Amino acid sequence: MKLIDILDATPFPIGYRIAFLTNFWREPQLRQMERDTGLIRPELTVLMCLSFRRDLYARDICEVTEQPSNTVSRAVSSLENKGCLTRQKDTVDTRRQVLNITPKGQDLHDKIMANFAASEAKMLGALNTEERETLTGLLDKIARSVDDWR
Repeated sequence: MKLIDILDATPFPIGYRIAFLTNFWREPQLRQMERDTGLIRPELTVLMCLSFRRDLYARDICEVTEQPSNTVSRAVSSLENKGCLTRQKDTVDTRRQVLNITPKGQDLHDKIMANFAASEAKMLGALNTEERETLTGLLDKIARSVDDWR
């Protein structure tokens, strides 16, 4: 039996398919990223958040990603050591540190995202334009309702 045979036998066919595709799409990308850049998944997650929004706190990243604070803290320290982000004391609450991505971190982020985008395009090659738009719309609808079902 091949693992793909479970697609038709699992009691949660949508969730399984999402997990199946994630494993075969994301995991090779993450392994390649680690080999090429030395970054690990939590570091990429932090860079993605800081690329999207400036002046974040580690707590913000924890809330958005649901990663534990110790994982985010280690990623922040590592990225700072690599010159990919800066930390500055908050002017209002000096116990907190404001995080920002550096040009080096942004460049690294952009290169990694380009690889992920190319991989996604390859994966979606099985679909025509209309099917891609339908899939995107359905996934977007589910993602935007996460507070209703998690």
